[in-house]
Amino acid sequence: MKSDTSEKRFQADIINHLTSTGYNKRTTINYNVATCLDPELTLKFIQDTQEKQWKKFQRVYGDKAEEKFFKRLLIELQNKGTIHILRNGFKDAGTRFKLFYPKPNNNKNPDLFDKFDKNIFSVIDELEYENRDNGNRLDLVIFINGLPIMTIELKDTFSQGVEKAMKQYREDRSAKEPIFKRCLVHFAISDEKIYMSTKLEEADTRFLPFNKDLDNPPVKNDYKTCYLYNNILQINQLSRLISNFIYIEEDEGKETPIFPRYHQLDCVNRILANTEPGNNYLIEHSAGSGKTKTIAWLAHGLINKFDEMDDRVYDMVIVISDRRVIDKQLREQVKAIEKVKGIVEVIDKDSKQLSEALKTGSNIVVTTLQKFPYILEEVRDMPKRKYAVIIDEAHSSQTGTLARNMKQVLSTGSLEEAEFIDDIADEIEEELLKEVESFRNLDNISFYAFTATPKQKTLEMFGTVDERGEYHPYHIYTMKQAIKEGFILDVLQNYLTCPTYFKLVKTIQDDPEFEEKKAKRLLRNFVEKHSHAITKKTEIMVDHFMNSTRNKIKCKARAMVVTRSRLHAVMYKLAFDKYIKEQGYSIKTLVAFTGTVSHDEQEYTENSMNELPEKKTIENAFEEDPYRILIVANKFQTGFDQPLLHTMYVDKSLNGITAVQTLSRVNRIHKNKSDTLILDFANKTEVIQKAFQPYYEATFLPEGTDPHKLYELEEKLLDYEVFEQSDADEFVKAYVSGAKQPVLHNLLHPLVQDYNKLTMEDKVGFKKVLRRYQSIYSFLSQLIPFTDIELEKLYIFNKFLNKKLPTINNPLPYSILEDVDMDSYKIVDKGKTSIGLVGEGELKPISEGVGDYHPDEKFRLSKIIGDMNDAFGTDFTDDDKVFLERVKDNLLENEELFNKMEHNSRENVKAVFDKYFNEEMTGLLKSNMNFYKRVVDNEKLRNKLKNALFELLYDDFNKK
Repeated sequence: MKSDTSEKRFQADIINHLTSTGYNKRTTINYNVATCLDPELTLKFIQDTQEKQWKKFQRVYGDKAEEKFFKRLLIELQNKGTIHILRNGFKDAGTRFKLFYPKPNNNKNPDLFDKFDKNIFSVIDELEYENRDNGNRLDLVIFINGLPIMTIELKDTFSQGVEKAMKQYREDRSAKEPIFKRCLVHFAISDEKIYMSTKLEEADTRFLPFNKDLDNPPVKNDYKTCYLYNNILQINQLSRLISNFIYIEEDEGKETPIFPRYHQLDCVNRILANTEPGNNYLIEHSAGSGKTKTIAWLAHGLINKFDEMDDRVYDMVIVISDRRVIDKQLREQVKAIEKVKGIVEVIDKDSKQLSEALKTGSNIVVTTLQKFPYILEEVRDMPKRKYAVIIDEAHSSQTGTLARNMKQVLSTGSLEEAEFIDDIADEIEEELLKEVESFRNLDNISFYAFTATPKQKTLEMFGTVDERGEYHPYHIYTMKQAIKEGFILDVLQNYLTCPTYFKLVKTIQDDPEFEEKKAKRLLRNFVEKHSHAITKKTEIMVDHFMNSTRNKIKCKARAMVVTRSRLHAVMYKLAFDKYIKEQGYSIKTLVAFTGTVSHDEQEYTENSMNELPEKKTIENAFEEDPYRILIVANKFQTGFDQPLLHTMYVDKSLNGITAVQTLSRVNRIHKNKSDTLILDFANKTEVIQKAFQPYYEATFLPEGTDPHKLYELEEKLLDYEVFEQSDADEFVKAYVSGAKQPVLHNLLHPLVQDYNKLTMEDKVGFKKVLRRYQSIYSFLSQLIPFTDIELEKLYIFNKFLNKKLPTINNPLPYSILEDVDMDSYKIVDKGKTSIGLVGEGELKPISEGVGDYHPDEKFRLSKIIGDMNDAFGTDFTDDDKVFLERVKDNLLENEELFNKMEHNSRENVKAVFDKYFNEEMTGLLKSNMNFYKRVVDNEKLRNKLKNALFELLYDDFNKK
């Protein structure tokens, strides 16, 4: 008997597990299409748990009690929604009915446990939900006390896959059907992956991943996605979801049910299961993780956690935001989950308000990081009270005793002093960490630190130590997962470097000596603040924005310019506005910096340069036209969340966390935003890659009917070392003997892992050979009676393996729309780069050494200038325009050349490529004589350009 690989088997396995753990198995006959209820179970729950209330209700309505009950219930469900009714019940004729009893979080009222045990959890498969003959069916629907709360569409990867389930919801499930409005979440599930949506909107339905990681780990003798029915749908967990997690979010008049993503639920559950006062927890969640909601759920979970003595584990939960004005989203999210008024108190006035809250013991306090030192002092003096302190972005604040020093630096107009701001910010961060460190070992306080980019010190203070003495976050949601799951964009995917080059000359007869390092730094600063440098970079950035960025996100895209200092920001603002006016462009710029900057005997402030209406903030203005470019100096580089921000122009040295936080400003997703661009004048790609690393993780035979080709293809498949013949034999033996589905999945899982280790070229090649084998065997088996059973076994094996292999996505590269016309000034287009990141990142521990002192050597000015020119100089006598992209585009449209590529070998095409290259060079004769002459006169340059173009074109051709 062969294995049952059908979707029905998958469905039956889930139902069998649910019914074995307390669920009632019901049928579609029990379901009332008109009311979207299993009315028998609803009435049974009411009568079993609220007998007195039901009798009272009957005395009022007599024989019509059931009719009146369901009429009122349907009205309440229509007006208030399922989650409200489950949590709050409803009232009619002086009687309050509960539709669900949550599991108590303490033992103070034992009767509530009996009530909880009388909740009726049920499941119906193949539910006919439409009020017509032969209507659509739902694979599974979960009910609580007769009320539907969850729909599930199943697909097995042997047959279709989870994408088909999502497609079914979008195309075959009408959002107008009452059951979809009643249910709290809709799951699309296969044996490999799970996706969820809380609101069906036909083709616009958005599904979010609900997976443990990018790939769910295999489970012995079970499906990879068994955690849904083994854990999430289990009665205790599902009850907690209804009681403490699911809620309705309101945004601009629209209501959306919120259901936690897997990592959010896992993070909160793991912490609540193991937390106790005096311990610290570091949560490393990337941007796009939904951190604000996770914090809100955790805060409510902590305040409602009781110990074995039925006492609260924490008397107060304090949520700290790193903004001076409490983040509106955080405040609203924490209050949105509040079920009893008064649980949450927002401290947004003064220290007196905070002091009163701490003394009276408010349940959850939400306040700013600026009040953090005061909070620590207060709670230390109340040792009998236990506190949970949740810190939003554990390292990014600017508070502490050194804030005064920072203000002094910000008031200067000196370029050199202004560039030390980052150093001061680091000192302030260290000061904050010292403040926390002095309190972190108190046994009445626990810290829960959330950050996307933990520093070494942050890991040491809040991290969990393993048996090897290594520090790790308690819970992780990686940047890689956030990117792959589509919650943020990869800012390193399109990285254009434009390093600057310059040549200096000595203008004095004397040759004085200077300290080398200081002299080089001053000379570099001299160049970068020179008006010519500012002007040239300004022209590049503005032209690029108008030609490319402005057209992104349906012509709504914004850009940010990151400058070296406040003085640079002022100079760029003046240069941008001047060039925009000269060109007659319709856009405007904004500038952001702190304090007053002196330049050319004038004083500039943020307000005076922006000239915004009194109550209009930079953030508000940047969302509106004509403001499209924001120039910043140490502002808006962290914590700024603007999805329309597409391009970043970087003219500042970045490294470490600063680089990650700054570039991540452009990673936010938007409905019409598919990519980002970084144009960097100041940094090397390897430096940026190093900064991000710690925070991240086809040979083909022509068609023929010769049966021997199957043996050739078989050999090629084995050459890839994804599987061996014994793997195919074992799988087919299990399949033919009727092994259970999980067994088949687990046999293929290690082979998929080996496939994932291949290079992209080998992955494509393997799939092409596999598909060709299947195609040829399927074709020939109809013509030739094969006697080689091994070929048939390989065919069966390949059929299932191919279903399991992940798809290969090759997104179109970002095409720069005549991006940067590199002039002879000092800026060279190094080309677009995609910076790759792999695996885990290891941070170096804080060194106990401070380094040896080496006095700065003194050299003659002529040598210092010579060294600078050797490093950054080039020949600036010729125009150095970049025409490679234009030449390539013309060649791509040459049908004769492409016809030769299609019917000739690589070597033969390369032999005749000279002709087409020369034609393009001649075509440039009129448009750019200098470039033409330079290429023709320099044989080495000409050959290098010709070879590069050929390789680029031939590779593009083979990808099609």
